[in-house]
Amino acid sequence: MTSNRCRCCSVASAAVTEENPRRTGRPPLTDSAALLAAARRIGFVDLTVGAVTAAVGVKYSTFYRHFPSVESLLSALVDQVLDETPFPEPGPPWQEHLARTSATMFDLLRSHPGLAQALARLPERPDRLVEIWAGTTDVLLAAGFSGKDAVLGATGAFELAIQPWIDSPGTGAGGAVRREQARALRHPIDDRIREAMAAAVDDPPAGWIRDKVDLLIQGLATRLPAPGADPTTV
Repeated sequence: MTSNRCRCCSVASAAVTEENPRRTGRPPLTDSAALLAAARRIGFVDLTVGAVTAAVGVKYSTFYRHFPSVESLLSALVDQVLDETPFPEPGPPWQEHLARTSATMFDLLRSHPGLAQALARLPERPDRLVEIWAGTTDVLLAAGFSGKDAVLGATGAFELAIQPWIDSPGTGAGGAVRREQARALRHPIDDRIREAMAAAVDDPPAGWIRDKVDLLIQGLATRLPAPGADPTTV
């Protein structure tokens, strides 16, 4: 026969289980989202494991339970930034798509100092970046370009947008020092070249990059097969 005391214990236990479950183990100190949010606040230039753990208030071991390396955190952060950026939808005309995609990438890098260096540092390209790049190659293929020229065109457009920021140690992509250096070169350079070089070193060099992309587009257009021709033979 069960005593009243045992029945009371059973009722209390059931109440804990059904209405207010007893917690087991220690609650997690943080999660991937919190670490990623801290990395976003810190920014690409100053991003380190130490900076993130200090901002969240956790140990290094806690960080590595969520991200195996700082590169994996960088990759997640780059994907997040790219996901939030409205890149042009793939579609004709191919010239406009190539120019707008390159300009969007340039503006994105301008608004996120250190992002270009992060892209160069990562061992693999982030998924979203590959998706955008692949969409650009699809546009070029649909226009009639060969697979090789589609890759060259898409890669060239991205590289032209990224390169000025790779060369930049901080938030700018050019500067007055380089401009004056171009004008003061001691080598025997034609004055037209000297002034063109100085004009190119604006900060940021958005106009110069647009001109480079236009030159890329014009060069690509000469390689576009004639209607009905086999692009693989060009």
